[in-house]
Amino acid sequence: KKLNDEVDVDRFNGLVMVLFDQAKLAEGTQLSEPATYVARLNRLLLDLAG
Repeated sequence: KKLNDEVDVDRFNGLVMVLFDQAKLAEGTQLSEPATYVARLNRLLLDLAG
């Protein structure tokens, strides 16, 4: 699903933050709040699992 099609603002913001944090990790930067990243990612995975 494209981000442009997302109607839930909270879910959209969570997706954007996960993507942003993944970009930081890919470039070798440490996350300032890794637990928050994990929580967002877990929420996303649970949501996608139905």
